[in-house]
This record gives sequence, C-alpha cells and structure tokens, in this order.
Amino acid sequence: MVRRVLLFLLTTSALLAQSGQFEGKKIVDVQYSPASPLDPADLAKFQPLKKGETLRAADVAEAIDGLFSTGAFTDVAVEAEPAGGGVIVRFVTKAQYFTGGVDIERKIIVPPNRGELHSNTQLTLGAPFTDDDVDNAIGSLTRLFTLNGLYEAKITPNVERNDEDHQVFITFNVREGKRAKYEMPVINGNAMLSNDTILRVTGWRIPIIHWWRQVTNAQTRAGIQGLLRKYEGKDRLTAKVEIDKLDYNAKTRRVQPTLTVDPGPKVKVTTLETKLSKRVLRRYVPVFQEHTVDNDLLVEGKRNLQDYLQSQGYYDVDVDFRVLPPENDVETVEYVIAKGQRHKVVQVRVTGNKYFDSETIRERMFIAPAALNLRRGRFSEAFRRRDEENVDELYKANGFRDVQVSITVDDNFKGRAGEVAVTLHVTEGSQWVIDNLTISGIQQVKREDVAAELASAAGQPFADVNLATDRNAVLTAYFRRGFPDATFKAGWQAGSAPNHVDVFYTIAEGERQYVRGVITSGNHMTRQSLVDKTITMKPGDPLSPVEQSDVQKRFYDLGVFARVDTAVQNPGGAAAHKYVLYNFEEASRYTLNIGVGAQIARFGSPSQNNLGSPGGSTGFSPALSINISRLNFLGLGHTVSLRTNYSNIEKKASITYQQPRFFNVAGRSISYTLLYDDTRNVRTFSAKRQEADVQISQQFSKSLTGLFRVSYRRVTVSNVIIPVLLVPQFLQPLRIGIVSANLVQDRRNNQGNPSRGVYNTLDIGLASKVFGSQRSFGRALVRNATYYKLSKSLILARQTQFGVIAPFSAPNGLTAQQSVPLPERFFGGGADSLRAFSYNQAGPRDIGSAVVAGGPTSKPTGFPLGGNALLFNTVELRFPLLGENIQGVLFHDMGNIYSSLGNLSFRYKQKNTEDFDYTVHAIGFGIRYRTPVGPVRLDLAYSLNPPSFYGFKGSQSQLLLCDPTKDSASQPGYCTPAKQNSGHIQYFFSIGQTF
Repeated sequence: MVRRVLLFLLTTSALLAQSGQFEGKKIVDVQYSPASPLDPADLAKFQPLKKGETLRAADVAEAIDGLFSTGAFTDVAVEAEPAGGGVIVRFVTKAQYFTGGVDIERKIIVPPNRGELHSNTQLTLGAPFTDDDVDNAIGSLTRLFTLNGLYEAKITPNVERNDEDHQVFITFNVREGKRAKYEMPVINGNAMLSNDTILRVTGWRIPIIHWWRQVTNAQTRAGIQGLLRKYEGKDRLTAKVEIDKLDYNAKTRRVQPTLTVDPGPKVKVTTLETKLSKRVLRRYVPVFQEHTVDNDLLVEGKRNLQDYLQSQGYYDVDVDFRVLPPENDVETVEYVIAKGQRHKVVQVRVTGNKYFDSETIRERMFIAPAALNLRRGRFSEAFRRRDEENVDELYKANGFRDVQVSITVDDNFKGRAGEVAVTLHVTEGSQWVIDNLTISGIQQVKREDVAAELASAAGQPFADVNLATDRNAVLTAYFRRGFPDATFKAGWQAGSAPNHVDVFYTIAEGERQYVRGVITSGNHMTRQSLVDKTITMKPGDPLSPVEQSDVQKRFYDLGVFARVDTAVQNPGGAAAHKYVLYNFEEASRYTLNIGVGAQIARFGSPSQNNLGSPGGSTGFSPALSINISRLNFLGLGHTVSLRTNYSNIEKKASITYQQPRFFNVAGRSISYTLLYDDTRNVRTFSAKRQEADVQISQQFSKSLTGLFRVSYRRVTVSNVIIPVLLVPQFLQPLRIGIVSANLVQDRRNNQGNPSRGVYNTLDIGLASKVFGSQRSFGRALVRNATYYKLSKSLILARQTQFGVIAPFSAPNGLTAQQSVPLPERFFGGGADSLRAFSYNQAGPRDIGSAVVAGGPTSKPTGFPLGGNALLFNTVELRFPLLGENIQGVLFHDMGNIYSSLGNLSFRYKQKNTEDFDYTVHAIGFGIRYRTPVGPVRLDLAYSLNPPSFYGFKGSQSQLLLCDPTKDSASQPGYCTPAKQNSGHIQYFFSIGQTF
C-alpha cells in the first residue's frame, strides 16, 4: 500500500509538472506501454480513465489501485502529455509472470523419483514467479539429492518466458554423478550393541560380503528404524536414536553417519491375574508404538485392553495398572486384569422404534449376537457408546431432534448365568418438519437449478445435517458455475405449530469468473490435436473447478500421462477472466508385465498313446504370461500391445492396436487384434486358431458397456482321438466369419471379490457365408449373477448361464450338429463353470459311430464331444472361516452341456450309458484366502450323479486295429470297451472367485 501511495504521488506530481493544469482536462487518448495483458472486460472494469472524459487525480489513483489488484502487474506508472487541447494518458507497466510448467531432465536414477523432485521445487503451477524461486528450487533439489547420496549432482536451470501469455517454463538439467556409499557410523552414547550388530540391523552394509550399500534417504531412515526395532526386541521401548550429521568425503565418495543413541531402561509390560500374550500387549498398549512411557499412553492401553477382553466375552472385566520404580535397569508396568465371568450375547433387540424398522437400526450397530463367525457375539463399552451415537444420529438426521437412545444389558438372561441379552431402547419423540423454505440472494443463476440441489424442502423432516448438506450442495453448484467466492448462510425459526420450523437460506454469489483461455504444456510426444480434443472448457465459459477437474481426469484416462497438473493462472488476482493451465508429464511409452500362475486339477492334453482316461487325469499346469505395451503410439494416445500366455494346455499370442475415444466420443474405443491360439485343454483334440477381429466398445453408463465385433478366423483341429472324426471333412481347416454383439452390465461392489450387486452379460453372434464363413450357425450365451448380503458376514452368490448354438445350411453329408466345428462347440466343466466335472468333461461323449454311413460302428472311447446347448446354475454361501483373510464357501452346482437345445433336460438320472442329456449336480466346500492379487481358491466337489460311459483302455493305434465287424471274443482284450465313470470327487486349485 505504501508503494501504491508513492506511485500515486509521483504520478500526480509528474502530471502537474508536465502541463501545469492537467487536472480537469479532457482525455484525448488512453495508451498502454506495453499492451495490457488483461482481458478487455477486466481492463475496462479496473481502469476508470476513458477517452473523452475529464482527467482527475482521484481517478488516476483508482486506476493504479485497480490494476495492481488484478495481480497482472509488478509495476504501474502513469505518464501524461498534452495533445489536441487535452491530454494523452499513458500507463507504463511491467507485467507479472507466472509459473507455467516445470520439467526435470535427468537420467532415470532413483531415488529420488520424479514426484519427489517436482514436489521439492516448490514451484506452484499458475502462481506468480520471481527469479528467487529458481534459486530456492535449486537449493531444495540439492538437499534432496544429498539426502539420497548424490553429492556430486549439478543442477542447471533454463528459464523460458512466454511474453504472449506471461508464462514461465523452468527446466532443470540434472547431472547426478555417482551415488555415495555408507561407511562405519560414529556412535555417540552407550549403544550397548556391537558394531557388527549395528551394521546388521541398519542394513547399511551387505552381510557376508561386507560391501557398503549406496546412500538413499529411505535406506537411512530404514537403518534408524531397524536399530529402534532391535532395542524394542530387547524391551528397551524408550530408546532414542537420532542422526546428528552425515559427513561426506568427496575423495572416497563415502558418507559417515553420526548417531546419538540412548537405549533407555528396559520396559517390562506384564499382566497380573490374567495372562495375555506379548502379541496382544504389543497391539493394544501404545507404549510399544510410541517408544515412550507416560500416563496418557498407559491409560489408553487400559481402555484398549478392556475393549479387547470385552470383545472376547468378558464384559465385566476390570483393568488397572501401576508403574513400579526402576530397578536394575528395568522399568516395570503391571496391568492388573480381573476378567470375571465369560459371557455370550444370545440376543440383541430393539424396542420403542416406530419410524425405522429393527433391521434398519441393527445394520448400524456393532453389537451383535453369537453366530458362526462370532462364537461369543460382540459387545464392549466402546461398541455400546458407538451404537447409541449411531442410532441417535440416524434419528436426528430424519428430524427427531429430541430422540433418546440407550442400551441396557441383562447378563443373566432367562436365569442363565453368562448369557447376555442386549436391548436398545429408543424414545423417538416428535418429528420436526419444515413448513417453509426461503432462499434469497439468487441473481445470476436459475433458482430451479439451486433448488434441485437441496435436501430440505417444505413438508420434509428438519435436521441440522440436512442444512450442512444443503450448504455443500449449493456452494458446489455455484463453484461449478464459476462463483468461487460464493457464501451460504442457513438459519431457522419456530413455525406456527409445535415442532414446525421455517428455514431460510441466504446466498451471497460474489463475482463470477470466466475462462479466458486454456494453456497446455509438457506434451512433447503427444500431439496437440489429441490434447485439444480432450479439453471441453472454452473461452468465455464460466470458470468451473468441477469441469477443470473433469478435464484433468479425462487426460489421465487417456493413459499417456504420468502426471497432469492443473491450476488457474494468477488465482489471487481480482480479474474475472483467467487462464486455466494444464501441465503434463508424459508416461513411459513401454510397459512390461510378467505373470506366473498355476492350476491343479483333473485335466490333460490329448494323448494318442493312452486312451484309458477319457475323464482326464490329475495334472499340474504352470503358466507364464508376458505382456508388452507401447503407449501413446504416434502421439495419438493409441496403444499397441503384445500379449502372450504359455502353459502345457494353452499357447496364445495376440497383437492389439487400440484407439480410445473413437470419433472423439467419450467411452467409445475401437481395437484391431491378430491372435494365434494353440489350445489343448480338451481331452478329445487340439485346436489351433488364427484370428483377426475388429471390435468397437461403447460405455453407455458406469455399469453398462456394449461391444460389437467382427471376427474372421481359421480353425484347425489335430490330435483327434475319435475314429469317426478322422474323416477329412472333420479335419480340414475351416474359415469362420462371425459378427457378434455383447452387452455387459456390472453393478458389483467389487469385481475381484463381490459381496453385493448384479452382473449380467449377453453375447450373440452369427456365422454365415455372407461373412465368408464355411459354416453357418447362430450363437447366444447369457449369464446372470447376483450377490446378496444375508447378514454382515454371510453372502449368498448365485449365477445362471444359458447358451445355445443353432446351426443352419449344413454341408452335404453332415448333420446340423456335426456341422458346428469342434472348437466352436460348447465345452464345460471345471473350477469356473460346473464343478461336478473336471475341466471340459461335461456333455456328450463318444459312444461309437459309423465311419461310413450304414457301416459298422467304431468302438466307444468316452471322450467329450462338446454340445450345442449349455445350462449351468451355481449357488454359493460365502462366510468368514478364520480371521479376516480366510473365507469358507458352501456350494451347489447343477447343469450340463447338451447335444442340442431340444435335448435339454432337468432329469436327475442318466437313462443309460449313452445318455448325457440330463442335469448333473454337485455339492462341495471351498476355501478362499485373500491376497493382493485376488483370493486363492481351493474347492472340493462331490458329484451326486456323475455320468457312466464305455471307454477304450488301449492306445489310438490299437483302437484302429479293432475290427468293428467282429465280436469282442475274437479280438484282443483291449478291444472290449470298459465301463467308466467321470468320478464323484473333483478338486480345483486356482486364483479368483468362481464368479
């Protein structure tokens, strides 16, 4: 302000000195040197001097103050000169520059990572920039590098100013040099540990080979924590370890830490009367975490132990503590615990509730009766207080301001000692209602738009929480419309009737802000056209922080930027028209993912040496996947990826080119894929597939996605076991051209391990000669899965799958069923479909067929043939088993693969050994172990009615030697079919839920 006053005095003196009497003269022109950086609307608002008006010193002062308030200038001076009987006023200014972007060019040597480097520059996007900011950033970066052992780092700044939009772009060129290594630390104080022990627990020296590790900030901190844990393991809970300094020797590139160590006395935490494990004490007594012993922490430990024991059923537990005087370097803390009788919560009920049903209230309670996963139920004083507060808040949020909630406990329920009944009593009182709602202050937006955001309305319950909700909703609505300074005040007064109120809201809108323009930077490889298509904010639009964040999210969704910073240039300036800034850091263009997995179950590859196990055999299938992606291909945001999967039952490789935002439509993408797949997961044959397809994906909503796909593939069958399929018409490679559409609705709360929601899919396709296909058929597959929470811990999950293949225009010599190529048929059975069978063992089997029409029938092999219809239904009851990470599952699977839709049957019993069109059932038990990559799954299933069939016990060469025209007695023994069964017991080990 002092500076502005001085400028005003100097400006006024200059005007008077130049003309003697400029005051009151007509302004013939107003000039700016250089041109003003302000938007014309802002310039007109903050600079009152206008051509043709009278010059007054007060207006000059107002103009200077107004221009400074915009934040766009660091200096403003006013000059005047006579002209044409008046005066020319000239504003001579120095523009303020703003931080437009920060880039750090360096080799990829971490730590520190790029995020740490950018954060340490302390250069804020859009903030005013000064030259001192660069020096401060260099100092901060240097300190960060030295903490990470890079003492030789050299930082060279490069500052570029853009005079058009007054942006400054700073690039720090970094040469890190070599990273220093640790050496033997200096220990001040009585460490009570040997040097070897200190080096081992700090990890600063590699064991055995005794090489010193490189210095990093994380390694230094980890060393201190390791030393503290060592003392903690020796019960020295109050130990202190501090780093005094890190001395660097430039000649040897070694860093010598100097530590001050105070081990402190041993702290022994014990319990009297009741024994608790050290693990429990460490978890609930905070002196172990805080590394100090004081009365507040001991009191907190007392409460924690009381709550823990109450949760174990000891509701009458009494906990106290005492600290004994130190003796022989030991400080002892004793917790005296009288557990009392162990109880069991057998009943939890709610009384007095009318407005809410008991189930709604129980959902908000932590207290729970004994159940399968809660052997003693759940009760503690902390839970009691929390439940009373939760129910109280529920009622008050619905207008019951005078509600009273209390919990009583009967620990001798029905005269049985140790059994507890908990009763929550509710005295609802009267519900308060809003009579009138008045909103004032709305001027620049539509009243109905504001009213639509409100939770309160006339006739609705009155609650303080609704007033707070309305405040947030209204301010968000105004912020979205460009009013960053909007304020909201709420009040109420008693209405005309008891428990009725009148509510009034007062809104002060403030000044509206607008987008002057959008400035982007940092996109070196990404084309500007892609960036421009993503930005929906246009000049003249209201400056909406919500829209600004949405654009930032869309940039992240492109998948080509590692970081997207956004800000408003000159946020503290009074100007209404502001630039919106986006600064990018592009992501690495190449990503490599390697995965390793395995399956254990009954499956197997086709074998021509042994046909004796058509139902498969126990096997172990390790799998390796390698995926490589090239992001932001050609700078267009497109992705090229190579995906491979290799195991002993499948070898797959695909190349995909994906283009997001197809035709610049949000949620729409198109992909082009080339696929090679060599599959041996069906016992009957091997299949090779070479495929090219084009797929368009459209996300209609958060939960609904549609796919449209055109595929053209060449299918080859080999290693065929069954003689009738050796006819060339079955073995020749086939071209399949198919058009398909898929609709996916996903409303699950967790895709990897859902507990509620719905998952639906519909997949329909048509293969026809019109699309270049050598076989013609229609195909449909529908899936419906639902997940219900029966209680807080019990989940009922069910899934139904139905599919049908309808062949038409079959080639001469083939039936409709035979015209569908083997790899295109439905195969099922296994961990993810029907656990009554091992992998791909459900459905029709080879019962022997005539190789030539009217000829003799070949010997049956019992191998699966696949079918043209499927129906699977699975029901699972999922429940906690052990702790939080191990879940148990009881399941029932039913269904089968059927030869055709007309043969689909719900029969329970198999008619004979040639009948496979009936429904097979299985019950079982499974275990799920929660891991970061999904639940590890082990299922054991018992098939209630597995099919029986006749199979062959020899090899394929022996099968071909068997003469179907002769009786079995005149042929070798292996030519006699043997009756077999697919088996009652099935087991599966894999990753992920069944569905």
